[in-house]
Amino acid sequence: MAPRRGPRWLRRLAALFTWSAREHDMDQEMGFHVDALAREYEQRGMTPADARQAAARRFGDVRRLKERGHDVRTSATMENIIRDLRHAVRGLVHSPGFSLAVVLTLAIGIGANTAIFSVVDQLLLRPLPYPGGDRILTVNETFRDLPNVAEHSVSPANWLDWQHESRTLQSLAAWRTATYTLTGIAAPARVNAQLVSSEFFPLLGVEPLLGRVVQDADDKPNAPQVLVLGYDFWQQHFGGDRGVVGRTVQISDRPYQIVGVMPAGFRFVHQDTDVWSAFRLDRAIPWRERAGRFINVVARLRADATLDQSRAEMDTIAARLAASYEFNKKSGVLLSSLRETLTGQVATSLLILYAAVGVLLSIACFNVVNLLLARSASRRREIAIRSSLGAGAAAIVQQQVIESLLLAVTGGLLGVAIARFSLDALMAFAPPDLLRVPELAVDWRVLGYAVGLSLLSGLLVGVVPAAVAVRQSIVAALRAGGRGVAHSPRIRQGLVVCQVAMTVILLCGAGLLARTMLALNGADNGVNKHDVLTMEVALPGARYPEERRVIFYEEAVASLRALPGVIDAAAANSLAVVGSPRGGTIFHRVGTEKKSLSESPIATIRVVTPGYFRTLRIPVVRGREFVAADDTTPTPGFVVNQAFVKKHLQNVDPLSVSMSVWMRAENPYMPILGVVGDVAEGSVRSEAQPTIFYNLRGLTENSMTLMVRADRAEALARPAVEAIRRIDPNLAVTKVRTFESAVAESLARERLNAMVVGSFALSALLLSSLGLYGLLAFLVTERTKELGIRIALGARLARLAASVVGGGLRLVMIGAVIGVVVSLALLRSADTLLFGVTAYDPATYAGVLAVLMGVAALASYLPARRATKVQPLEALRQE
Repeated sequence: MAPRRGPRWLRRLAALFTWSAREHDMDQEMGFHVDALAREYEQRGMTPADARQAAARRFGDVRRLKERGHDVRTSATMENIIRDLRHAVRGLVHSPGFSLAVVLTLAIGIGANTAIFSVVDQLLLRPLPYPGGDRILTVNETFRDLPNVAEHSVSPANWLDWQHESRTLQSLAAWRTATYTLTGIAAPARVNAQLVSSEFFPLLGVEPLLGRVVQDADDKPNAPQVLVLGYDFWQQHFGGDRGVVGRTVQISDRPYQIVGVMPAGFRFVHQDTDVWSAFRLDRAIPWRERAGRFINVVARLRADATLDQSRAEMDTIAARLAASYEFNKKSGVLLSSLRETLTGQVATSLLILYAAVGVLLSIACFNVVNLLLARSASRRREIAIRSSLGAGAAAIVQQQVIESLLLAVTGGLLGVAIARFSLDALMAFAPPDLLRVPELAVDWRVLGYAVGLSLLSGLLVGVVPAAVAVRQSIVAALRAGGRGVAHSPRIRQGLVVCQVAMTVILLCGAGLLARTMLALNGADNGVNKHDVLTMEVALPGARYPEERRVIFYEEAVASLRALPGVIDAAAANSLAVVGSPRGGTIFHRVGTEKKSLSESPIATIRVVTPGYFRTLRIPVVRGREFVAADDTTPTPGFVVNQAFVKKHLQNVDPLSVSMSVWMRAENPYMPILGVVGDVAEGSVRSEAQPTIFYNLRGLTENSMTLMVRADRAEALARPAVEAIRRIDPNLAVTKVRTFESAVAESLARERLNAMVVGSFALSALLLSSLGLYGLLAFLVTERTKELGIRIALGARLARLAASVVGGGLRLVMIGAVIGVVVSLALLRSADTLLFGVTAYDPATYAGVLAVLMGVAALASYLPARRATKVQPLEALRQE
């Protein structure tokens, strides 16, 4: 006999697939032995028939012996599982409507859950795409008097001091964003760049695909300009040419030598970065005396230090700098992990969405449990017969759990397809910088999650019906013949109540987010956003010194005003409401005590051209706005907003004030020409900040946003761009969009929250209504005899229908009360996502209850109508 090879479990598993061959071998072997015994009896004088019969008796029960032989070769448990699986497949194929309902229900829950998990996995769970990415930090400055101003702005002087004094940070690098224009191609193209110090790439630890990165020699004030290309930019503009390193290109009319190409997928903070260039910051300049805060800082934590230790050390350094320099009196330092910086905008939203999709999956599971209970009720005679024939409780539970697992795995496979489609839609719908990932994919991690979720769901939804089934009385089930014995109605009612409660939570959350979107869209931000076209233009410094910038923008505004249908036009250094202002700086008013740098008042700065306030319909409350005549004077004056007057000029006539604002090497005192209405600053949610408006003549900018008001603003997009390019054909005109579109893009996160939670809530409402309908329809079927008798005795049909509807609405009301109470407790944590509405908004809850009761009434009416159609004779004949 050949030796057996391989582990025992593997031989048993393989034996499952050789069942027929083994059956044939055992038939032959047992037949041989029976034949031998028969010949022996014949030799003793018995007839062939008697000998055959005696041999069979002596050999034993062939079927039982073969079963024992199979058990020796295979695992009995595995054999039973395979048998139950085949039985489940046959049963589900013969019940296509039930199978399809369960699979689709689970597919919705598992698919939605898998899609949101994919996003959570990409943003919150996976390691950052840098070696040791969990030790990379962002370092920001904070301001004692301006707690809301803690973005990324850092003084170069503070960055250099942090480098010298920190012992817990291994390296600190400076970077900032910039916008350039690539020329020498078919049409000028906008280039999104990051200017980085020489510490940047070594800190991140990512090697280039080709060439090299920015080095110390490149990061000198007068060093030749170098360029490191992003992979996508290299492919798009250079066709993936591997000989691109060493070439020189014109960027904003300056020569840049390409020194390297980064690998595919490399990004830092912003997804739309095209190239990286050397910062070339002069580290010998006394920056505290020359300029404010204009760089971003990224750092790497040392391997032997913790974030808390580094924060304590940096607080000590900040306190020492505050004691040493007037410039630092009001400033502190804030360290955050890079992951927190990248996901801070969406982390809360993602966790709320993940919780919401978990609720949706729970509702789907409850619905499936109800369906399986109904199916188990219809099969209780079959289960009773199996029990009477010796099937134990474990065997019955196993068979039903295998059936539910089969349904769940099938639903999971369909759910993965739904998740893949949902991710494509999500990436198309959400702006790239919102999710900060290049793509979302269903990879092996997500597939593993989906499989695990499917198996867990299958186990959970299969155990309850199986446990209920084995508790049924065999005698009662056989006598009922599948009729009349109520099959755990309280469990099914409890499941419907839970479904309704969870649905109310999702509906309330979706309602609050929808009302937030309406409030944000309808918020009065101080400007008229309708019928305004906007576009951005960045002037290359090589060809446009300060005076030429002013002349260009004056010509550009005049050209736009000359277009047919244009009502007015203007320019500003950024778009109102959603754009970032110039930044905060100090000022001094004539006639007041001149305070130290740290004690001086601070205001936000915006640079605009004449006609800006008129174009955006910002009201002039006092005095006047800038006019063309102001361009002829070296001190054109300022315009301030009402928030500035309220905070800094109380009990003072603002039009009698002259002040100096610390923005340039020379900051002459100029009068306040007018006071304008407040405008939200930085986002639709934000409030107006004290703001000083400069005329472009008083403070020039190379990058400006042009605005055109017209009756049909969208139709002016092409003529407006052509008008700008007639002045300079080598300029890239970008972000051509309406003001309303820009505001809508800024609300992408809120819109995404409302859309996704709303879709979950509607799915939950559909599943809950189907669960209620299924329960009531089942109960009507169970009560067929009772209803027939009542109708025969003269019961009013309307009263019967009302009893069915009332029973359904009672369940819904119980679930609704529970859901409202839980919503009031849970939705307080979502206050940061709300605007113009609170978590306790009575109108939202009233609307949710009205919708829920309307849908519940419809779901209850259909079974009630069926109850009134019961024929007494048919109902009694069924008994």
